[in-house]
Amino acid sequence: MLMQNSVPRICYGRTHIAATSQITTNSFEGKNTLAANKYSGHVKPEEDNTLHDVSNLAGVIPALITPLTPDGNFDPAGMRRLVRYVLDAGVHGVFVMGSSGEFYAFTPEERRQITEFVVDEVGGRVPVFCGISDHSTNLAIRNGKEAKKAGADVAVLVLPYYATPARQEDMAEHFRYVRDHIDMPLAMYNVPQAVKGFVKLDTIAELAEDGTIVALKDSTCDFNHFQQVIIRLSGMRFPIFQGSEPQLACSVLMGGHGGVLGLGNVAPRLCVDIFNAAHAGRAEDARKLQAVMTRLWDLFWVGESPMTGMKAAVSLLGICGPTTARPTPQVSRESMERIRGILEQAGLTPRA
Repeated sequence: MLMQNSVPRICYGRTHIAATSQITTNSFEGKNTLAANKYSGHVKPEEDNTLHDVSNLAGVIPALITPLTPDGNFDPAGMRRLVRYVLDAGVHGVFVMGSSGEFYAFTPEERRQITEFVVDEVGGRVPVFCGISDHSTNLAIRNGKEAKKAGADVAVLVLPYYATPARQEDMAEHFRYVRDHIDMPLAMYNVPQAVKGFVKLDTIAELAEDGTIVALKDSTCDFNHFQQVIIRLSGMRFPIFQGSEPQLACSVLMGGHGGVLGLGNVAPRLCVDIFNAAHAGRAEDARKLQAVMTRLWDLFWVGESPMTGMKAAVSLLGICGPTTARPTPQVSRESMERIRGILEQAGLTPRA
């Protein structure tokens, strides 16, 4: 069982590289200016929580799962352990109510309450990104206003995932209309495999240049597209985060600003170590650590579903239970044992 206030020193298989959670910001053009005093106090919902400038943010942002009790209700104790686990690992932000957080399974009130809980638990130490995505533009606006009340720092938005716009100009209008009606910064989450719509380079650049969006999570799994975005926006203070774990090291080495990662729930220290190595130009260290991450990637594919595998892994680390939000299948005993083996091979110690 993990202690709540400590992060284990992990030997990543046969490749042990000491954890280096502190970033030397001056060597990075994007510069992570997440100074300790910037987030030194919790921003209460009634205060202006748009003062936290994330335009220079770089690093690892776990896309938090939402721990659930066996009957499917929110598990606050599990979320508290999870937030402490990732913060102790040195992450640079957290993302609540994203795909990994199963946002689609919760009512608007539950989404607000879970976000507020995470904001309170984080206590201003790092910025809190909050997913506001929904079936329609107006519902996303409603969620954005609730995220603001909950104290989140940045709203994160995908395209509507049923009535997905077909034209790029209509995709852009969705983001602009939401941004014009919420009082907080907006980040784009480009995940075409989930919404059946691909926001193209010109549209992203247009929205970044006119200030509609302040950051990008790219989960396209298209590394050529990712590189093109970096090149196109290289002169701007605009963080570009990788959403695909196997591409983290190469993304940072190519000028990306870090990752918003589901595996940040399972191995946040490993994610931070990969970022730090790549950010410092230690390509060989980054390559070796990335190989461990790639082994952990199997967690998504050995079980009943990617979400099932990720939650099962976190449960084996003693953080919370494995319950997923239905209709996502629950983990089987056979899958749990396969997941245990993957954790052990990666140097993470499951509970007995």
